[in-house]
Amino acid sequence: MISVGKTHVGRVRENNEDYFCVDQDLGLFLVADGMGGHASGEVASRMAVEILRELYARGRQEEAMAGARARGPLDVGVERLVQSIQLANRAIYELSLREERYRGMGTTLAGIVRQGDHLLNFHVGDSRIYRLQGRRLEQLSEDHSVVSQQVKMGIITEEEARTSRIRNVITRAVGVQWDVEVDLSIQEWEEGDLYMLCTDGLSDFVPQDTMERVLLARGEDLEGAATELVQEALDKGGHDNITVVLVRFKKHFPGPFGGPQDGGEGELEGV
Repeated sequence: MISVGKTHVGRVRENNEDYFCVDQDLGLFLVADGMGGHASGEVASRMAVEILRELYARGRQEEAMAGARARGPLDVGVERLVQSIQLANRAIYELSLREERYRGMGTTLAGIVRQGDHLLNFHVGDSRIYRLQGRRLEQLSEDHSVVSQQVKMGIITEEEARTSRIRNVITRAVGVQWDVEVDLSIQEWEEGDLYMLCTDGLSDFVPQDTMERVLLARGEDLEGAATELVQEALDKGGHDNITVVLVRFKKHFPGPFGGPQDGGEGELEGV
């Protein structure tokens, strides 16, 4: 397994409200896109990522110390993940209630967790999960947004959704109420699969066929692929913060694994 994460503030925004995590030791990879005025979006995205990672790591350690359970490790992993997301959600929500400056803050969240030969994919909001398998890039997540619902209902086309004035209005977010509904799926990963997590600063401005072309052309150069994808979004105006995480799954990879990395400003890699 090799991975890389990059983020950029873009050319318009003053602050970077995106945040990401690349933690190969945990097999945990996340992106988050915060929302809210007075820099509270930065607080929400950072809290979601850091609390989720801390709780997930703590839960796994406690389970290891407790020994084997009757249930399989996949069931335990799903339970641990869902509990961690809910607790992170409530921490953000409670802070927004306590402090006026954080009122109304929230964040999207998209991530994958490796559980042996399986992956747990999960998301809230319009940050996306893609998979490049063979030579085909497929979007695995479904945006929780108004325009996504309109497309499903046949009210507008996908092309109209891409240019809609309300394309960034989401219907779910972490931290905006006491509980959050998370879309979660389980699948087996295959040798060579490449997963991409990104915020809408990339997906709103870089077409999927361009993403596919870049990923195929770069091959094993994940750092180069991430850099080029960010540059593609910047070349389209860089109207939003841009974050991308790439994870290549391999059963055998020579060399040491990197430790955990995360970031909200600048560029960080974990290989």
